[in-house]
Amino acid sequence: MTAEDQLLIGIGYCLLLFVFAFLFRKYQPKKINWLYGYRTTRSMRNDLIWQAANNYASNYLLKIAGYSFLIPAVLYFLFPEHNLLITIILHSLGVISTLLVTELYLDKNFHSNGNPK
Repeated sequence: MTAEDQLLIGIGYCLLLFVFAFLFRKYQPKKINWLYGYRTTRSMRNDLIWQAANNYASNYLLKIAGYSFLIPAVLYFLFPEHNLLITIILHSLGVISTLLVTELYLDKNFHSNGNPK
């Protein structure tokens, strides 16, 4: 696969995940459910935490997805032969960081029993 192919596939990958992040932001779940949304044991304790967690996670994920377009563009010049692999790894780490950052947000703003601080 050529460096240009990897660049285009990497940008397409980032675009796809950006669309998913945008849709998650635009169509947040209204009620606690097991189908979609930011679903952790803590976020599903009550409706207040559910709304706060989904709002925060969707905003953060949209930022990560937006910035991720820089990854394949920069890597095209630094590591063209490994552009796609590094793009997928770094973007996956960004998506996974959503869990950590959102849980820290919930720790900061809610007591363990689910009441706001």
